[in-house]
Amino acid sequence: MSWYVAHSLDILLGQINAAAPNRSRASDGSIGDEAHSARYSDHNPTASGQVCARDFTHDPAGGLDAQQLADRLVAHRDPRIKYIISRGRIIDSRPGHNPWQWMPYTGLNAHKQHVHVSVFAGATGDDTAAWNLGAAGAPNPPTPPRPTGRILMTEDNMATLPAAMNENEEVLAVPPDCAVKLIFASKSVIHGGHLYNWSATPGEGTGGDPVKWRTEVKEGEVIPIPRGTTKVHMRYSCASPVSVFIQAIP
Repeated sequence: MSWYVAHSLDILLGQINAAAPNRSRASDGSIGDEAHSARYSDHNPTASGQVCARDFTHDPAGGLDAQQLADRLVAHRDPRIKYIISRGRIIDSRPGHNPWQWMPYTGLNAHKQHVHVSVFAGATGDDTAAWNLGAAGAPNPPTPPRPTGRILMTEDNMATLPAAMNENEEVLAVPPDCAVKLIFASKSVIHGGHLYNWSATPGEGTGGDPVKWRTEVKEGEVIPIPRGTTKVHMRYSCASPVSVFIQAIP
């Protein structure tokens, strides 16, 4: 069964990684393992293949305090949040679950190594609005500048193509031993651009004609990248920034 992580959680992942690029990913997670599949869990895909949970590793030294993240998400009560689990406690937004009140969590994993964030399934979970990660009552802190040039992508990650009315170029490095998908989430269409990819061997493209491989990408479109590809080279023009989720599955 094909699956994807709810887009709102990819947005959250991208914001966290931008704010704490050197954080540990040791306890990060999205789709569940066999143990999860044997019980109810938002780490399991829905009937439509949507995975509605992500775990984010507790690593204060690396810039991410899991409980602080949980507290800030709770303070802003984003309507996409279904529940959050952290340090042996759970907070649920749904009526009948003591909404927005921390309660003891008695599951198998106390979630001390990471914070678990679940979102509602469907269109709500796929809402790509930015999350407010500022302190209660404070505006959303600005996202640190994105590194220029080649961007290494590991597991699920996100990049943003800046607006460029004239043709612009971006190079993304992707893991060659994974099945990679580019998922475009934006209110803008890439107009008149070209997207192509090539392998580590100069001149030996893995995605067909490097000029004509792709000429237009629409919002929400998914483009598979052939296994063995090490870089994706994009030439494009667009009226507003375009978020690109890079999903890599071993």
